[in-house]
Amino acid sequence: MTLDELKVLLGIPAEDTSRDIELALMLESGLVAAQEYCDKLDFLTLVDPVSGLLVLPATVKLGIYEWVKASRTVSRRQGVTAESIGGLSQSFSGDATAVYSSAHTHWSPYHSAVRFFPVGRRYGR
Repeated sequence: MTLDELKVLLGIPAEDTSRDIELALMLESGLVAAQEYCDKLDFLTLVDPVSGLLVLPATVKLGIYEWVKASRTVSRRQGVTAESIGGLSQSFSGDATAVYSSAHTHWSPYHSAVRFFPVGRRYGR
């Protein structure tokens, strides 16, 4: 996914470069999150040998967009999940998975529910 693709999905004009640094950092964070969550997908095999660019499935790109969108919301709203103007009340989410669940929904075909460890190895000692 490129910065230009992300800007299109976020509705930001290509010529608007005022947030490019912030968006590039969020895009990198979303790529890392996708790579960690999509454990069935080998990202190294998705690099185009001619261009050297990472070619991701559309659903992974949409998940990264959802990740960035959620990250921008959390940073601005600090995890507000509900708000009432008249009663002046707010509810906050402390669960990161709830905030990023839409990204995880897109990535779920590439995610293993169970992880297996090689036989004969001991972990945690």
